[in-house]
Amino acid sequence: MERVRNLLRVLLGRALSQHGQEAPALSNILIERASGRFEPRLGAYFANGYCTWAPVRPADCYAVCERYAAWDLTSLRRALLCEAQEIYARMCAEHLAEVGRTRERRGMAAALLDRLRRRTRSPARDPVGEPEPAREEADATHLRGETQHRLRHWWAQQSDDCARYALFGTGFSADIGSKRAQERGIRLLMENLSAAQRKQYEKYGYFDVTGGKTGKRYRIRHGRQMNIEQIDRNGRRVCGWCFFPQGSLVAGDIMLAQKAAIELFESDALRIANRF
Repeated sequence: MERVRNLLRVLLGRALSQHGQEAPALSNILIERASGRFEPRLGAYFANGYCTWAPVRPADCYAVCERYAAWDLTSLRRALLCEAQEIYARMCAEHLAEVGRTRERRGMAAALLDRLRRRTRSPARDPVGEPEPAREEADATHLRGETQHRLRHWWAQQSDDCARYALFGTGFSADIGSKRAQERGIRLLMENLSAAQRKQYEKYGYFDVTGGKTGKRYRIRHGRQMNIEQIDRNGRRVCGWCFFPQGSLVAGDIMLAQKAAIELFESDALRIANRF
């Protein structure tokens, strides 16, 4: 049951990452049957027409069928929608709370920096004839100067990060997201890897994937961008590929999406990818 819930969190998290505070209402949960070499997929459909998909194993849905006594496709979709709506409501509330906390922290930092700048621009003049400050006061002044310098540097870095996010639409750091989100992303990835791929990833930090259409080999390294290599039969690098889903997703979710895209939609994925 928890594996299906984690998959629903990934799908719903994409909508939150894509739309932020304007996240649309969840309309339906879709199930696409397996076809040929393609595994079944689970999709989330939203009120604004946005839809996102992820592969799902039939065995993962058995716990849902057992809990809700849903032994046909319609009942299963209804049960999954019920679970998804509860999860989505909690995720939206947590997202709005985090946005509020972030704004409050940035507002406090901006106000503090503004006060520091005003002090720096208008230094107080010592009265004529006043003796030089004692050593303790000089040390305290020096410490305040260092603190102001660190605060200015931190605020400049925050401003650069905000500008970069607004320009590209996604964060590009490898450690994006909370530690808990990163751990959940890696756990979901490991659950969807084969035994050989898990062994590869645990030992080397990458795993190999076979293209669903051409049969070519690709190596997905741990990361969020520029982490895919096409390799030949001898394991030598042919070229690199860069593509990833929209939204500020953790590394585990991105690598899982890249794996699914190569296995299920190899041609479409490479068509939009950047080669390097």
